[in-house]
Amino acid sequence: MAKESKHLLVLNALLFQLVWFVAVQGNNLYALFALAFLLVAHFSLMKPDEQELRLIFAVPVVGIIADSLIMNTGWIEYHNDNTFMIPIWLCVLWIAFATTLKHSMNWVFKTSWLPPLVGLLIVPFSYWAGIKLSGSQLLIPMERMLLLEGLVWAVLLTLIGYIERKQMQSLC
Repeated sequence: MAKESKHLLVLNALLFQLVWFVAVQGNNLYALFALAFLLVAHFSLMKPDEQELRLIFAVPVVGIIADSLIMNTGWIEYHNDNTFMIPIWLCVLWIAFATTLKHSMNWVFKTSWLPPLVGLLIVPFSYWAGIKLSGSQLLIPMERMLLLEGLVWAVLLTLIGYIERKQMQSLC
C-alpha cells in the first residue's frame, strides 16, 4: 500500500473518531457540522466509487432502523425530541461509520470470522461509552445491553463482510 494511502486510512479513522466524540456529546447541531466536515473531506480525498456510495447510503438506513427498534423496545432512553427514531446525533454516527467501511475498517472484512468477533466483543463498548457521554440512560442491565448490542453488531458486520467479499469476487 502506498504511503499516501496509509495516511488517508489514518485520516479516515481520525475523522470518524472526531465525529464520534462530537456526536456523543448529544448536540445535534455540532454533530451535523462535524459530519459535514467529514463528508467534504471524505468525498474530496477518498473519491468513493459506486459500491462505496451504496454502502454510505444503505448502512445508515439499516443502522438507524435497528437502533430505532432497540430504542423503542426500551433498552435505551436517549435525550430525544422524536419518540420513534433515534436522535440526529446517532444518525450522524451511522453515516460517519459508513465512510470507514471501505477504508480504515476494511481490515475487519478480510476474513469471515473477524466481523462477528469485532461486532460481539468490541463495538458494544463504543455504545456504552456513547451512552455515558451523551447523557442517555440504559433501561436494562449493562451486561444485557453489551450482549444484545454485541449480537446485533455481530450480525451487521457479518452481513457487511459478506457483501464486501461478494463485491470483491465479482470484480475478479
